[in-house]
Amino acid sequence: MERFPGYKIYEEYNPDQYKTSVQKKVEKVLGEAQKEKGRAAPELLEFRELIEQETESLRNFFGHDIEVPPLPPEITPERYDKWKEVGLELHYLPAEEMKKDSNFPGWKKKPEDWFYEKLKAKEIAADSATLSAAWMLIDGREKPNYKDGKQAYKEDALAETLEDLRKRKIITEFKVKNSRFNISWDELNKPEVKKAIAEALDVPPESLRLPRAIEWNYMGNVYYPKWGETNTWEWFEDSYQKGAGRLVGGSSRYGGLSHVYWPVPDDRGDRLGFRPQVVFSQP
Repeated sequence: MERFPGYKIYEEYNPDQYKTSVQKKVEKVLGEAQKEKGRAAPELLEFRELIEQETESLRNFFGHDIEVPPLPPEITPERYDKWKEVGLELHYLPAEEMKKDSNFPGWKKKPEDWFYEKLKAKEIAADSATLSAAWMLIDGREKPNYKDGKQAYKEDALAETLEDLRKRKIITEFKVKNSRFNISWDELNKPEVKKAIAEALDVPPESLRLPRAIEWNYMGNVYYPKWGETNTWEWFEDSYQKGAGRLVGGSSRYGGLSHVYWPVPDDRGDRLGFRPQVVFSQP
């Protein structure tokens, strides 16, 4: 039996040798944030678990380590708690290109071939398959199944706002006054509509937009697989043919998380809804 060398008990204890690589990276990020931004330690500790979870999720999906940066200073524990109460969740997206032939271990449902054909034909932007490096606030609620246009997103934090916008005739009238359906891309991008939605979510209007198709696909694969299990559609931010159209997708009838297509931006329908997304500037 090998004897324990007695002199070892006098060596200085080094806790770092027992930490995982993820723990070390998270502590490094938090330490840099505290040093550079002067944020109080209690605030940093509030987000330790979140940063660690995102680091693990990125590794599981992409198959390699990706460093998660500190959260922007405008994200405070108090605001984060309020966002969670209305179904919004924080996630970090890295600047990773998601090519058709990429073999990321967590990528179970890629965008359909049509998406990559249009990318190659330059009918959608050259960076359409590349994620934006940023912390984002995501509306994680499930997309409802179609019910004659009467379907609704559960516990919708935007219901009151949308009803008011219809009452003021800023968006088109619909049989369900507070519905996210039957609203065009053009209407969603009216300044007064963005302002009203931003106020409801307590975010700046300039940081508010729709998810890009590749972001929606990534988020669905990693966090929200049920997005692709219902037969309604959602608007995406992406332009098609220099603005002649806008991308949509998500219907289980046409591929779920893989589904991508386009209508004209002033189109609306009782199967076509939307989810807001907030993109934060990097610290």
